[in-house]
Order: sequence, then C-alpha cells, then structure tokens
Amino acid sequence: METLSTDTEQLIKNTAKEVFFKQGLLHATTQDIADAAGINRASIHYYYRSRKLLFDKVFAEAMEEMDTKLLAVIKQALPFRQMVENFIDLFLQKSMEHPYLELFLVTELIANPATTHVLLNADERTATTAMLQSSIAREVAAGTMRPIKTQHFIINLMSLCSFPFMAKPMVKTAVNLTEEEYTTFIRERKEVILKLIFLDK
Repeated sequence: METLSTDTEQLIKNTAKEVFFKQGLLHATTQDIADAAGINRASIHYYYRSRKLLFDKVFAEAMEEMDTKLLAVIKQALPFRQMVENFIDLFLQKSMEHPYLELFLVTELIANPATTHVLLNADERTATTAMLQSSIAREVAAGTMRPIKTQHFIINLMSLCSFPFMAKPMVKTAVNLTEEEYTTFIRERKEVILKLIFLDK
C-alpha cells in the first residue's frame, strides 16, 4: 500500500485533473481516479470523503488558475495588441494541455450556479473591464479596430479561443480534420483571431 502523505494528496489531485481535463472523463468515479493514479480508493477517501469534495477542490483550483493567469496577462503593461496576442497564446497553450478544461468548468457552472463564488470578485472584474474599455477606445480612435462594446469583445475573444476545444468532435467532423490536421488548425487560430479583431492599416 502507498504511504499516505501530502505527495499522495497531490498525486490524487493531479490525476483527477488529468482524467477530467485531458481525457475528458467528466463522470469518472473515485475508483477510476484511483486506478489511474495507481493507488487504492481508500487513499482518496482518506483525503476526500466523497467524489464531490475531490471534484469541488479540483474545480476551484482549475478556475482560480485559469482566472489568475489570464488576468495576469491582461494586466501586463504592454501595447493592447501584444496583450491580446499573449492572451491567445496562453489560452491556446492551456487548452492544448487540457482540452476539456473549459467544458469541465462550463458543465459545473451550469449544474451548480453557486460555484461562481470561486470566480474573481466583482471589483477585479469591473476594473479589468474598465481597462479593456479604455484600450479598445484608443485602438478604435487609431483606426486599428472597429467599434465594439467591451462585453462583446471579451465574449468574442473567449469564444474564438475556446470553441474549437469545447466542440472538438464537431469541429473535426464539420471540416473533415484528422487529429494531426486538427493540431495544425489550432496552431493557425492565433493569426486568424488577430485578423478578425484588428484592422490592417
């Protein structure tokens, strides 16, 4: 039997993230996670008395990590276009590593709206929206962007980045892509998105 320790607890969380986010097994049981981690199920129950406690912990950490990293990119003191490029790079990189992360988060938020408490607080989001609004206004005045409401800009950017991952089977079927071609398709997304957002002068 494995030795119970903080290493085991971290192994359980890492394996759960792998099963949920990378393999897309959103309904995996604690036995599934134990098997994938190479430990017995009792070890999981030692740290997490139920699947829900483990699920909630993994969800909260995933949401916090995604929010924190993306917000850090947005707050960088960089030209607006470079900030957007960095945002896309990070979003696509994280989604390639864990292609089912967004689906996991959205599924949980729909099933349990109360879990929105793990999102960044309203003050932080209001400040970020105001910063983006000012940046967009400057770009529009400079002729590098079409006028757009900040809320639409945020949703457009998130959608353009996340949809190919959340709807991967449908995307591959719709445009007849092999797995290798899909990977190439994702690598092309950054330039496609930038051309949709910014105007060439």
